[in-house]
Amino acid sequence: MKELKFRVWDKVMEKMFKPQAISFDIQKSVPFAVSVPGRSWEQIGKFVLLQWTGLTDENGVDIYEGDFVKISSVVHMVIWNEIQAAFELIQLGSSAKQEIISAAKGIIIGNKFEFANLRPISRSPEDFQEWLYDKKASE
Repeated sequence: MKELKFRVWDKVMEKMFKPQAISFDIQKSVPFAVSVPGRSWEQIGKFVLLQWTGLTDENGVDIYEGDFVKISSVVHMVIWNEIQAAFELIQLGSSAKQEIISAAKGIIIGNKFEFANLRPISRSPEDFQEWLYDKKASE
């Protein structure tokens, strides 16, 4: 059986969590509530549920939907393609797409929630360097 992993972005606290449990509505087959460390069950609407792609980057870090992955010098975002029912990569600053398996040759450099002002068609990879520097300085 395929292993399923999720993480959740708390839209109110603006923080990423690894959920302790996710409750599903069995009749509709959709998530209903989430439990994160130190808190009780909360409605799913407060969170964005992100699924693991089944892959890790070249450093062994799990790759999730919404992650930014740098392959060579090109930055991509992991997206879910509803039509193909599959994860894929979209190159930032372009509409070029790539198969998700390529992400295993790259390195995760962030995600769309913790660097929300960067979108696939708007900013350059140099913006990541500035963001990463600022993030490391604040840690």
